[in-house]
Amino acid sequence: MPIKSPPRKVSETENMLRLLLCVDTLGSVTPTQLWTFVIEQELMDYVTMRLCLHKLLGAGELETGGGALGEQLMVTDRGREALRLFGTRLPGVVHDRVSVAAPEFRNRVLRNQQVRAAYESARPNDYRLNLTIYEGDLPTVRLHMETHNRALAGRTIHRFVPYASRVTTYLYGLAEQALHQPVENSQPLLPDAITEHSAAEFTARAAVEGKKARFIVDLLLPNRKAAEAFVRSLADATITVEVADRLAGLVSGSRRAVRK
Repeated sequence: MPIKSPPRKVSETENMLRLLLCVDTLGSVTPTQLWTFVIEQELMDYVTMRLCLHKLLGAGELETGGGALGEQLMVTDRGREALRLFGTRLPGVVHDRVSVAAPEFRNRVLRNQQVRAAYESARPNDYRLNLTIYEGDLPTVRLHMETHNRALAGRTIHRFVPYASRVTTYLYGLAEQALHQPVENSQPLLPDAITEHSAAEFTARAAVEGKKARFIVDLLLPNRKAAEAFVRSLADATITVEVADRLAGLVSGSRRAVRK
């Protein structure tokens, strides 16, 4: 009768690296979604995950987003540096398991979020698209996109759904940065710039135009201060070009934009 080797003992450091790898691969994820992914891949038990998650947040290697992403976990620059330096210590089977399972899991999350991409109109040199992400009764993100680029429009229709979480993460990152920036533009906002739905639901609207596309961005935020800060942060022409170009890359699944 063959003698079976005892299961390999996984250190706390390795478990923390496993969690970092999961969040980095998934893009952004809630703790509940992370637990579902971790247990499906048999990476660790629940208590271990919670303890390691607490330590990663305390060390600044993971952070939670702002606004409607208050429950979303994201890897920080410090966390990515830890993965770069120590990620090779993870067994290859763990890397393979996470990378193979992540795309299907992201698609399941997106189906639950009700992500939609549809043409409003499609004429030569004039393509208009509506891109929406719902996580409740109100759209969390709504993008009205206009472009002359047929190829860009086509890629966006086919790739927006799998890359929607990265678009959401990017926009809420901008909103969080805006809250900590000094207000340089005190001009009155346009009447439709802020829509109040409830005491904790405000949609901020801003237009940004880049080299390949123009967007009207609607973003759901938890208070008027955050909504106004987001709109004002996109009033600078230089910033709007940068944001529009980044959005064009993200909604169409551009490798360069997704890797940033």
